[in-house]
Amino acid sequence: MASIFFIEAISRRIRRRNRDKKLRLAANWPHTEAEINHWQVLNADEEIATTGAPHQIEAGFHFKLNGEYYGGYLHSVALTHREAESKATGNPLVNIRYNPANPDETAVFAEDNPDNLPFHIISG
Repeated sequence: MASIFFIEAISRRIRRRNRDKKLRLAANWPHTEAEINHWQVLNADEEIATTGAPHQIEAGFHFKLNGEYYGGYLHSVALTHREAESKATGNPLVNIRYNPANPDETAVFAEDNPDNLPFHIISG
């Protein structure tokens, strides 16, 4: 049983390290504005979920670059179900960063979006 927890801990550490590496690279990518076009309330990732806030919002977005459409997803911090349901509405604009070599690779930074969404997001 202890080995399962050990494997899960290693897996989480690897995911976190890969995410941090992507964010370091994305810090130098160009910015653009994207429109959120899809909302979904999900069970929160185990790294951020708490007893009082077990859900998070996943928002799909799209943007246009050189006549082509691209997209990606962003995730909120942990929220209650009621809070997530009430804040996952509309089509707000979000500031995103994209890889110029592959615009399908995107990153959304919390610090690029301090006031344009009704909830806080996780950089990723």
